[in-house]
Amino acid sequence: MFRLVETIVKGAPGHFDTGEGVLEQLLALLDTLAIKQFHVVAGVTAWQKTAPYLPEEVLVKAQGNTTFLEGHCTLEVAEKIASEASEKQVDAIIGIGGGTVLDTAKAAAALTGVKVVLIPSIAATCAAWAPLSVFYDESGTFTHFTEFPEVNTLVLAEPAIIAEAPVRYLKAGIADTLAKYYEARTLLDAFYEGQTLPVRIRISQQAAELCKGVLLEDASGAIQAAEQGIVTDALKRVTEKIFMAGGMVGGFGGKAGRVAAAHSIHNGLTAAPGTRKHLHGELVAYGLLVQLAIEEDWQELDSLIEYYKTWGLPIRLSDLSVDVKDEALISQVVKKAVLPQESIHYMEQEITEASVREAIKRVESKTQHIETLEGELA
Repeated sequence: MFRLVETIVKGAPGHFDTGEGVLEQLLALLDTLAIKQFHVVAGVTAWQKTAPYLPEEVLVKAQGNTTFLEGHCTLEVAEKIASEASEKQVDAIIGIGGGTVLDTAKAAAALTGVKVVLIPSIAATCAAWAPLSVFYDESGTFTHFTEFPEVNTLVLAEPAIIAEAPVRYLKAGIADTLAKYYEARTLLDAFYEGQTLPVRIRISQQAAELCKGVLLEDASGAIQAAEQGIVTDALKRVTEKIFMAGGMVGGFGGKAGRVAAAHSIHNGLTAAPGTRKHLHGELVAYGLLVQLAIEEDWQELDSLIEYYKTWGLPIRLSDLSVDVKDEALISQVVKKAVLPQESIHYMEQEITEASVREAIKRVESKTQHIETLEGELA
């Protein structure tokens, strides 16, 4: 069993608000936080979708003070933005976009030593909530993640913007958030087996329960709303769970609420060139199936596969543009997934390249069997 010595809680941003018209408050909130000068980091599409909701004065100040991002969140890009922000002596960095943009904005703000304001344009991860950044190299291969000493300053989420985003992002967010329940369950056994749980861990676990319960109830309705580009109660509830509940699992749990095997498999999959066109949550979705196979929790595995099929999430490697028959590639994926520093080793099962290969084989065999059976019944 692993031992935790940390007691740091970073449960929530300094200020979080979501609701239709919430961005109308931005200028007043910036004033309250004594933010006069800022630098914007945004995705091109995210900026186009968000700009109509922003106060005019914010748009004026953003002119000439905006970096449009392409590619991945890398240390080099974050350092470059931090250097520019330092020269301009800004009070904050405002990130507008998805996880890549928000993680880059957080990293640049931490390097600059200024406040960070985040406006998510999609609900694909809890990046808007979590005070950490996930880094990749220029090719898109995962390298590491860094947790920052302070929580995010201000987070504002406009549901209408998220409703207008491609539904694929919401599906990925549902998968990534659902994984937090199963990973937190595993981490609890790793760190606190047989112990009385500290209050912060109980809060983390309750948030993890929300990640599963509410998502299973509301995911289909939220997906339907996103497909129509409309805001519904189901969409709002799911969005809040992706940001809030997903973020609180790690925010209160720390290492006992962050990542386990599902995310390690994700990290391994980033070594496969074909996965570069797939989203973080899509890779995590498959990683979760592998985690359940390692745990031999066949009932949950079967149940999730059915949900995945309904929601349109990947259930086999071919859905992620990975050829399961490419032994060299699978070997590369597995080797990266089981590196000594990977969180997959928090699991109580003995983790080896052979055991992970076997788990992948089990998932592929099960999903192929289901596909064959359905084809025969059609």
